[in-house]
Amino acid sequence: MNEMIKRVSEISELMKSFSNKDKLAILCFLGNEEKNVSEIMTCTDISQSQISQYLGKMKLEGILDCEKKGKEVFYKISEPKVLDLISAMKSIFKS
Repeated sequence: MNEMIKRVSEISELMKSFSNKDKLAILCFLGNEEKNVSEIMTCTDISQSQISQYLGKMKLEGILDCEKKGKEVFYKISEPKVLDLISAMKSIFKS
């Protein structure tokens, strides 16, 4: 039972990023690819400053990694569980 409680807590923390529609949009757009802030802006209705804030927060949470290439910073999902959840959601909600 204690292991179950630990898992529920872990799942709850992970799902916080999915409960915010803007963070969810960013995660879905990133998928298995690397994107910079400009690329994310073109496919979402989220401001540059808000995107940067969300990306920074998700990086601190261990969901994203980033890599600087020249003057740009590229972000990608680093947590395999997030990729699995996005894939499952796309499958469930496909049009």
